[in-house]
Amino acid sequence: MSYTDSSGAALSKAQIVAAATTIAGETVYQIGADVHQRVTQDGDDFEANVRLALVAGQKITQTQLDAMFKPATIDTVTPASGAAAGGTAITIKGTNFGGVTAVTVGGVAVTSLKVVSETTITAVTGAHAAGAVSVVVTDDSGAVTKTTAYTYV
Repeated sequence: MSYTDSSGAALSKAQIVAAATTIAGETVYQIGADVHQRVTQDGDDFEANVRLALVAGQKITQTQLDAMFKPATIDTVTPASGAAAGGTAITIKGTNFGGVTAVTVGGVAVTSLKVVSETTITAVTGAHAAGAVSVVVTDDSGAVTKTTAYTYV
């Protein structure tokens, strides 16, 4: 899922924690400002600030905060192959893409990265030597890899 402040600016897990107050002697954060959740409607593009997720002053545990930022998963990459020169438009399907900040194909950062929804990412591959490579999606929970998901020809 993806979260924003009241103006619609994206918020990462680290930014939410940085704006919160840590309560001494507890593993609890007191939220510094309202946090809104972005969601998709029927698989369409994100709708901004659809729901208030955290209210300023609310207390939340680290476990609750971690549960808000579920790790991404990669199901498919289409097309499954493209030119070694790069420039192939790809679509990545999976789950929990709301907080994705980076994608690499064969260790090369993609261009034109767009997180369309919780389940869809579009991007353009960079140049790479011919062969099968992994696709890596990075978000607030870390990186997830789909091994040999794409082949440069």
